[in-house]
Amino acid sequence: MAELQSSRSSGTQRIKDYGAFFNGITKRTVSAPALRYNAQQSKIPEADRVLMGGGFPHSLQFPVVKATYTLSDGAEVHMDPEEMKSCLQYNEAKGLAGIRKWLEGLYRRVHNPPTMDNSDLPSSLALLMTNGGRWGAVQVLKMVLEDGDCFLSEEVTYQSLIPSFLPRNITVAPVRSDNGGMDPVHLHQVMSEWNAEIQGRRPHLLYIIPSFCNPTGTIMTEQRKRKIFNVAREFNILILEDDPYYFLQSPLVPSFLSMDTDGRVIRTDSFSKTLSPGCRLGFLFGPKQIVDKMAAILHLESGGPSAVSQVMIYKVVQAWGYEKYLNHVAKVASFYKQRSGILLSYMDKHLQGLCEWTPAGGGMFQWVTLLGVDKSEPVVDRLMERGVFVMDGFIFSVDLASRPNIRLCFARVSDEEMEKAVSTLAEVLKKMTGIQ
Repeated sequence: MAELQSSRSSGTQRIKDYGAFFNGITKRTVSAPALRYNAQQSKIPEADRVLMGGGFPHSLQFPVVKATYTLSDGAEVHMDPEEMKSCLQYNEAKGLAGIRKWLEGLYRRVHNPPTMDNSDLPSSLALLMTNGGRWGAVQVLKMVLEDGDCFLSEEVTYQSLIPSFLPRNITVAPVRSDNGGMDPVHLHQVMSEWNAEIQGRRPHLLYIIPSFCNPTGTIMTEQRKRKIFNVAREFNILILEDDPYYFLQSPLVPSFLSMDTDGRVIRTDSFSKTLSPGCRLGFLFGPKQIVDKMAAILHLESGGPSAVSQVMIYKVVQAWGYEKYLNHVAKVASFYKQRSGILLSYMDKHLQGLCEWTPAGGGMFQWVTLLGVDKSEPVVDRLMERGVFVMDGFIFSVDLASRPNIRLCFARVSDEEMEKAVSTLAEVLKKMTGIQ
């Protein structure tokens, strides 16, 4: 793949072609030939169609006819027989029209992306429903990175992403971070000093979790995001904004997508942290040329996300409307902020002098540095022996190197379980470091 050119202009730079970002496999991927029938079918009135092409089962054989489910506020939501018949059938890989339209409205309201312009430009924003938010992030890596390539990320990042790139000999150019997330000055230094002869092709993708980062719990300010975006613009980098915790913060910080006048941000999101992880329903907003390629891949791999999950979620958010949905996520954010405060009170009580931490103040995770040890594994092993389970820091290291950190998830444990975990950690550290 040819080296991507830097672009140092300070004005708007709508990207005209994303072909240079695609790897060889993505370039050679084409839509399934059978999709040509869909285009023609849409031109024929439904009453005049005789559908003997696709392998669609008859809806009379679907055992579920209708459904009613009760929400936490006591309201009932109904899926009538026609809706049930439709969602139990094969559907378009990009997702159902209702939930897509609702999400586009939500994004206009919350993010107001500059490239959501309803044009047919390669950089115009498009939407794809996905099998959970993780699928979108992993798929972007698969689409734009060749075997042996390198991408940019913080030194510790989402642990489920790491196994997806290791088998392909893909590496990470780590960028330092602090209590405010990724350091834009170091990012610029990494790119400016890149030596292609020694290090290989210069990175053209930046992966980042800007809101309550998993695992560190940091939140990036708008100012820092703009500095990072300007570096990405200067060196022609795509930004993969993985942001499932966005609505757990208050107030909402403007997203990378909200400042993207170029069409260089691919944003993955999901309903997992606000409504249900078990529905496995995520969504991705990105440049049309990229989303179209991804939709072709999704159609070939799985046919798209569950239509039942899409209708179930859509019926809830449709019944609520935007205001009630935003009120709901604000309550969710408040709940986790309270959980974080309770955990921090126990840490102050038991872990002073044994650990260091920067208070997360919300989200789902607290990142902790263990004092007196050089790696977390022996500590975590002893905790597990005593029935306390936390995550090792090395799991989140882009090179899987040992580190004296652990991640605590405070989302669903009781107050009593929190204190038990923290006090047990204190006991283990005191015994291992000889502190009386």
